[in-house]
Amino acid sequence: MTPLTVKFEDMSRIPAATERKKSRNSALFGALDDRPQVLVSIHEEIEPLKAVWQALEKTGDCTAFQTFAWISAWQRHIGTKQGVKPAIVVGWDSEGGALFILPLGIENGILCHKLTWLGGDLGDYNAPLLSRSFPRYVSPAQFPALWDDIRETLPTHHIVTLSRMPERVGGQANPMMTLDGIRRNASSAHMTMLKDDWESYYGEKRSSGSKKRDRQKRRKTEELGAVSLVTPEGADEKLRTLDILMEQKSVTFARMGVANLFDKPGYRDFYRDLATNPDAEGLIEVNHLAVGDTVCAANWGVSFGGRYHYVLASYDENSEAVRFGPGMIQLMELMERATANGHAAFDFTIGDEGYKDQWCEIEIPLFDQVEPNNLVGWLGLGPRIAYLQAKRFIKQTPVLWQGFTRLRAAKGMFAAAVSARV
Repeated sequence: MTPLTVKFEDMSRIPAATERKKSRNSALFGALDDRPQVLVSIHEEIEPLKAVWQALEKTGDCTAFQTFAWISAWQRHIGTKQGVKPAIVVGWDSEGGALFILPLGIENGILCHKLTWLGGDLGDYNAPLLSRSFPRYVSPAQFPALWDDIRETLPTHHIVTLSRMPERVGGQANPMMTLDGIRRNASSAHMTMLKDDWESYYGEKRSSGSKKRDRQKRRKTEELGAVSLVTPEGADEKLRTLDILMEQKSVTFARMGVANLFDKPGYRDFYRDLATNPDAEGLIEVNHLAVGDTVCAANWGVSFGGRYHYVLASYDENSEAVRFGPGMIQLMELMERATANGHAAFDFTIGDEGYKDQWCEIEIPLFDQVEPNNLVGWLGLGPRIAYLQAKRFIKQTPVLWQGFTRLRAAKGMFAAAVSARV
């Protein structure tokens, strides 16, 4: 039993181990000393699962990044281009109800095939979809054995690389935490709980000095033009705002020396698809901060289960308003809007950026599992673990992380200067 298994027991309030002498069948768990009585099926296509998938995401526990709309759009635009083949695992109870869905895929490399989460690096949280009755059928002690059976049933893969897993999935403890090979991700996610009204929340979160500076910057911005948070309704208007966001964000990426996310095959299409896809209605919200006739900042956020996810935001680095922090003004407008729309939490998602400390009282640790499946997997395991450990060490060491980001930014500025000269 791993330390995380013990933590799972505490969180789920279900025993993680049983005495061997109590070897009897249970209507709830199946055989206590044996594998759970769950029928498992593997699916290579997403669309036939749509009805079951959408029903489970509405009645069970999952994150926004495991919804059918998100996963299907990712596979359609990105997964296919990356050579990822779906290997979606569905667990069924004895009455034909879906107990869980594991949105997995096989990433086929030249020598090493990897078992990964569908959604790749765009899923800030990766986890199973779980029915509310899942704990009644699969105990924490049984899940590792069930996982072994699943691994044997899945198509050939040499290594498991499952990343960004939270300890909880909705109201349930994440059963993936019971597995061996779990290690802490280089980054955490951060979240704040909102109040019934924005003024009460804002009054508690910001000091008198911060409020004064917020008012001054807002007033200076308003001198340039009327300030408003615009939420376009039509598809064309949404896409126009999204195109501006991607243009603004690309400038920021270049300044920081970071690879442009939107230059990767399929990524622009993914964001554009979800912004207008009927399956994602109510899930995606597109906004921009208008100062007069100028779009000074833009946002692409996700709303799910009473939680607003601050996923993708930008600001115009060349606008006159940039001196007064349009990105922060937009953020506060979004938080006020989320409060008014009944969201209980504002999730800043993965990343340990310093500005999140101003708002967030909740840190969400994330975990990765890296595990070989055979000799080829073992050969690829060492470099992968070394990379993850080095990445976490650098990110968690302020001096090293600051040095790295400065070097990266300098490299980006140099590359931009060379490009401009050419």
